[in-house]
Amino acid sequence: MANADDAFIRQSFDLIDGLDGLSDPLDVQKTIFDLVARCGFSYFAITRLPQPGERIGPNLLLSVWPEGWLSHYDQVGHYRHDPVVRHCLRTTEPFAWSEVTDDPEATPQTRRVMEEAREHGMGAGYCVPIHDAHGFQGGISMAGERIDLPPRVRRAVHLLGLYAWSAAARTTQQRPKPAGRLLSARERDVLSFAAQGRTREETADLLGVSIETVSTHLRNARSKIGTRNTTHTVIEALRLREITL
Repeated sequence: MANADDAFIRQSFDLIDGLDGLSDPLDVQKTIFDLVARCGFSYFAITRLPQPGERIGPNLLLSVWPEGWLSHYDQVGHYRHDPVVRHCLRTTEPFAWSEVTDDPEATPQTRRVMEEAREHGMGAGYCVPIHDAHGFQGGISMAGERIDLPPRVRRAVHLLGLYAWSAAARTTQQRPKPAGRLLSARERDVLSFAAQGRTREETADLLGVSIETVSTHLRNARSKIGTRNTTHTVIEALRLREITL
């Protein structure tokens, strides 16, 4: 491994040791940015992941992002189509943006998110997802024009991201948002029956409604959670604790 990689890993551990002593979020932000810049990153953001339909701006803890990108991102609703966000919701493993954006079946909205990110100087990136025992989710995303991370450096960045998240959450003193219900009672009912393996016809009989009504509730639940089929909606509803088995 190159000497520069060795130096970065040593500096990462030094930074981790020093994060506990910082109390000002701007100090945390500057310290993290100074280190990730050594890997070729020009930008980074540490954020909670909002529910579908919400904006990402109010959920940011710390960020050094291109001027105008955040307001544009929220204004046009990129969050709903961002493939990096979607993958972050589904994995605990860190990943390069290129590992989830080279999909030949990507939608036009998905491609637009990444094309416009590239126009803002973010042609490549690396994300560290955050999940806790309560299902809470967030992430640390780093970006630049071009990124090349050897495997050992990726592991160091992973560890750094976990500690950076803790320092950002502690120093910004933001509490997790109250856990409100995303789905209606009837939407939860039809998803609960789907989780039990019931067909739409069976669910309609049990609830005393039409099959079309069941389909409407399933469609609304998919729209609210941001999924494409009933199976994925059930999985996400279980993960979000909207339903239980």
